[in-house]
Amino acid sequence: MLKVNEDLCIGCGICVGQCPFSAIEIENGIAVVGDSCTLCGACVESCDVAALALEGTEKSVQVDLASWSGVWVYCEFRQGVLASVALELLGVGRRLADRRGVQLSAILIGHDTGETAKSLIAHGADKVFRLDHEKLRHFSEDCYAKLVTALVKEHRPEIVLAGATAIGRSFIPGVATTLNAGLTADCTGLDIRDEDGALMQTRPAFGGNIMATIVCPSSRPQMATVRPHVMQSLEYNAERVGQIIDVIPTSLQLQSRIRVVEEVMSQGSNVNIQEADILVSGGRGLENPKGFELLQKLADTLGANISASRAVVDAGWIPYPHQVGQTGKTVAPKLYIACGISGAVQHVAGMQSSETIVAINRDAHASIFDVADFGIVGDLYEVIPKLINKIEDYRRA
Repeated sequence: MLKVNEDLCIGCGICVGQCPFSAIEIENGIAVVGDSCTLCGACVESCDVAALALEGTEKSVQVDLASWSGVWVYCEFRQGVLASVALELLGVGRRLADRRGVQLSAILIGHDTGETAKSLIAHGADKVFRLDHEKLRHFSEDCYAKLVTALVKEHRPEIVLAGATAIGRSFIPGVATTLNAGLTADCTGLDIRDEDGALMQTRPAFGGNIMATIVCPSSRPQMATVRPHVMQSLEYNAERVGQIIDVIPTSLQLQSRIRVVEEVMSQGSNVNIQEADILVSGGRGLENPKGFELLQKLADTLGANISASRAVVDAGWIPYPHQVGQTGKTVAPKLYIACGISGAVQHVAGMQSSETIVAINRDAHASIFDVADFGIVGDLYEVIPKLINKIEDYRRA
């Protein structure tokens, strides 16, 4: 709760200007907090007379931080396939563990995991906690949460990472709540603070307009979910050796309130723009849905997939699985061709890690050109057909 000390408040109005949610007003010379307050604390930091204070938001402090050691990664395994974000997390986890001088461990949950544990070691893990059981064939939020929570309580890692996927987002917050731990969601950057070894967790905030770095200096474990395709995985090293620890789940841990009747893959689920090497992406500059027919011709010529900005997805021109950006998917293809996309920060946040970015836009001042490696100013309906012809001529030559 945000409390106002009326004896100290001078009604200066600084807190009103600092509040990003317009939740504070000055009435009769005193600050008054409205229902839209999110307890972000921006006003508290700005108050020179200390008239504002957050109450009831304190977490219990765990003073024995030295007893927590190690970096852990939850490696998502579903339907016999290891999620690519698992290897990306092992890459950044290896770097963090080396900075801290600790071991990197992986958690592998599923059924018929085969040689996956050995693969995790080859990609950087020192230990793999493997829970392979027939009842874990299908993902179950409550079972997975109980299993991960029990392991963390027993082994006390200082850092726990998971992918910001549908599965990671669904059960990792429950683990953090049970452990009374801080959790930063949807991170795009991770690092270690030199002075105290705290995990610095960077994520977009306020609609992607700023990047916030969050730390949990007085509690453990430090937990974060990380966007797919923003971290680099390590090369497979068959010579690496590590320890595989088979953990046998208890009958209580395997009890679930969820019963999976059937798993059906929707047609949209087959659209995996995050695995594409080349993406041709369309925005509102296409002017109408038929513009994607032209983009599809270019994509077919290049062997590429189609993606899009939020504006055209919201307009119903193309389904959501194609969306790139803050509220869509993060991609990092070898080539990203942005057609008729202005370059809003929310979209750029989802594609700026692409190796090569080509922008086609009639507006020479569009912000997409600020992040593009190559820019073409012109009407995409004139540029793209010529581009297709040039590609075809080059292949025939």
